[in-house]
Amino acid sequence: MKNPSSFEFVQLRCAIAPGSVDIPLAVADALGNPIDFPSIDLALVPGDCVAIAVHESLPHPEPIVKAIVEWLLSKHPASDLSIRVVLAPGNESLAQELDDWLATRWPVSDLAGDLSADQATDQAITESTPSNSLQRVLCHDPDDQQNLEYIAATERSEAIYLNRELVEADFVIPVYRWLEPKDPRGHDPYVVLPAFGDRATQARYAKSWLEQHEPARGTHKKASESGWLAGIQYAIGAVANQEGLIAMLVGGAPESVDKACSEGVQAAPDPTEAPLQQGFELVVVELVDPLRVPSWNQVASAAWSAQRWLSPAGRIVVVATSLAEVTPGIGALASDDPDEELQQTLLTSSLQDAYAAAVLRDIQSRRSVYVQSQVDPELLESLGFASIRDPSELERLMQKSKRVGVMEY
Repeated sequence: MKNPSSFEFVQLRCAIAPGSVDIPLAVADALGNPIDFPSIDLALVPGDCVAIAVHESLPHPEPIVKAIVEWLLSKHPASDLSIRVVLAPGNESLAQELDDWLATRWPVSDLAGDLSADQATDQAITESTPSNSLQRVLCHDPDDQQNLEYIAATERSEAIYLNRELVEADFVIPVYRWLEPKDPRGHDPYVVLPAFGDRATQARYAKSWLEQHEPARGTHKKASESGWLAGIQYAIGAVANQEGLIAMLVGGAPESVDKACSEGVQAAPDPTEAPLQQGFELVVVELVDPLRVPSWNQVASAAWSAQRWLSPAGRIVVVATSLAEVTPGIGALASDDPDEELQQTLLTSSLQDAYAAAVLRDIQSRRSVYVQSQVDPELLESLGFASIRDPSELERLMQKSKRVGVMEY
């Protein structure tokens, strides 16, 4: 966005870094030259099952997942490894695309030729997937108890369940976009919780975050321990650039990757460090992943990230131009219940985007939040948002504000 001359306009920064990477080369380096960890091919033996856990924050996941699978199978024969790709809920179309690609890239007949007749028969019996029986793609379901496995308990003896594919795998590769520690979508360096946990675990995390704006110490500690108990020894972290592409991709020991990504973001100049860069009347947040339909989780986290730069009466605009759907959890914002009561209801709900709705209601209790999207303006207004129909309306809103900050998220 260009700098208009009629008002003060400042480019703000979130968890963004400059530059871009070649995905296959960056993935090969992350797997072959990890930080504080040996090359991944040395950690695998024939017969291992590798699970790739793709966090919902990761931009452009398809080429990254494909590059990981290609690298793994370039180091080990396809018949030596079973590969599971576990996606966040709501990625069914991506799951189908990856499943079709696996079936085409490594047909069942090719792999069966590497197995004995008995092995091929046993494999066909034990696995029933639409594509390659050695490779499968699925979306995590926090409510499907059959696909969850107990791994630990909180200090209050509350059970923590994790996606069964991640628990039973011999080696897990979590892949995520690095987010600032206080981001509503944030997580510990092991990544898998709460994203791939059961509904109750996700609800406890959400409630803890909303109460303290960061995970409660005990819950955070247990999540980290649970990652270790599940065998999470390695992770791949990504940092996005201003266009929503990958600016940095590193692999290695989870805490080392988290530190490297943090340092990569902090190395970029931050104009908000100066006191004069605080107190904006309006902060406009642009979602930077142009190839993915924005989620309400992104909208909620973007709005939350914008708050720190606002004046007491400052307003927030989230630009999510291709957002067109109001999910059941977001629809619950139309309720007339008091804010605190509605939040508690949302945090115990299994409705899609209930956590995002709870975060947004918390912001709405203090701030005016505008959304530029394809959602019907009257519907948005019934949910407590102000609607921006087109760029000209956003331009007028900016012209009426003396100090405007724009950030990519």
